[in-house]
Formats: sequence, structure tokens, C-alpha cells
Amino acid sequence: MTSQLLAPWHQKFPGVIAGSVYAAKPPARVAVARALSAAGLDVHVDIMAETEGLPAGVSLSELRDIARAVGGARLGVQLIGSVEFVDRVLPRILPLRPATVFLPWAAFNGERARAIRGCGGAAWIALWNEWDGVEDLRWPAVPDGVLVMLIEPGTRDSSALDRLGIVAACAAELPVAVDGGITKDIAPLCVTAGAESIVVGRALLLDLPPPLGLPTAPAHFERNQ
Repeated sequence: MTSQLLAPWHQKFPGVIAGSVYAAKPPARVAVARALSAAGLDVHVDIMAETEGLPAGVSLSELRDIARAVGGARLGVQLIGSVEFVDRVLPRILPLRPATVFLPWAAFNGERARAIRGCGGAAWIALWNEWDGVEDLRWPAVPDGVLVMLIEPGTRDSSALDRLGIVAACAAELPVAVDGGITKDIAPLCVTAGAESIVVGRALLLDLPPPLGLPTAPAHFERNQ
């Protein structure tokens, strides 16, 4: 099953690649999660605020099925949406005990980070356009790591490779993961920049149709971030 679902190039990056099940069609997501786990890869799950104009991400029921299939130790859950969305969804995610929870910058604070850590997880912050790499970097609260987005959350654009400089700057302070449009050719650039983990979706999964362009996140979502 693993060989049928996953592109073999991930084997060049042992312990680094996390596969995004969002890239798979809903009926295949649990099978993809099992294949990722069997291959020794972490499983990344995007939960999005569809009611805020974002694309439909992985559903909470799918997340529960994935957690039952692979356990929490390999599970990373990213919440994409407003602060209000995070507060609605986070209490429903923590009982699954994911290894890592990625919160939007605007939603990251000490209280939510403590809740994640209290359930045995690591509290990471997602970084998009909140820091330009020039001004002093001030975290809203101290995270366990930072997920540097190479595309705007909730879209499927091409990776913005100029953001690898931000990866390098963040890696001087904290563990760094990267996400967004990463391919087998971009992955080594991320490692060189200092990324310890790389989230890969479509480029990792076999037999997927060509990517469909998604609209950029709505203006009100950007304001809420």
C-alpha cells in the first residue's frame, strides 16, 4: 500500500518529511495516513474554517478516524482560521493528543499553548506575513517551534522561495518546519535553510490529478490572522 500511495523521493529525507493528508481526496485520507505512518513519516492534518470563506479542509470526523488509525505520536494538526475558530475547534482536537498543534499567529498565546502542552503536545506557531525578516522578531508567546508558510494558508500557490531567508532566521532561535507547495526539488533547499521538518502534500502522493487553483484567502480572513 505504501509503495502505491507515496512517491519514493521522500526516502532521501529520513525523519524530515511529514505528509499532508489534505492533498488526498476525502475517501482516501485515512489510507494515506496509514501509508505515511507505515513509511515512518509524520501525518499533517489541515483543519480549516470553511465558514470563514476558506476551502474545506480535513473534517473533524476524518481527523478522529486518522487518529484512531495512526495514533497521536505521529500526528500534527494545523488550525487555519480566526481566533474564534481556534477556540471552537481546539477543545475538540486536544483529546486526540496530537504530537503537535500548529496555531495561527493571531491565536497563539500562553493559555492555548499551555492547553496543548497539558495534553502532551507541542505548541507551534504558524508564520505567514506577520514578520518580514527585518524587524526584531517578537513572538506573541514563546512557541515550541515555528511553521514557516511558503504560501498563504488555505491556498495552493507555488512556493515563495524568497521566504527561505525567514526559515533561516527562525532556525537560529527555534525548531522550524516549512509548508506550502514543496516538491522534491524544493525540499533540499528547505533543509539547507535550516528546516527540521517539511510538510509535503501533492508532490508526495501518487496518482493525483493536476492541482486545481484555489482562490486566495478572503480579505476578512487575513484581517483575522
